Amino acid sequence: MDGTLSETKKGITATNIAGYTLGLLGLFTIVGTSSIAAILPLLFAPVVCAVFGLLLYRSQPNNVQTAIAVGVTATSTQN
Repeated sequence: MDGTLSETKKGITATNIAGYTLGLLGLFTIVGTSSIAAILPLLFAPVVCAVFGLLLYRSQPNNVQTAIAVGVTATSTQN
């Protein structure tokens, strides 16, 4: 017990923390990209159906009735 450090260093160092952080970031990146790659084909059909539904909705004629007066009206020259 003369105060000298042994052959092993402390368990938690800055390089260990950086390594753990980068390792976890890499794992999250792999899991995230693989889940996106699995879900992306499943999103294709709903997107296509939504686009076609929107096109069908927008292509319908507008059914707004306008007041059109049909009939004979007397003008000042016809009196």
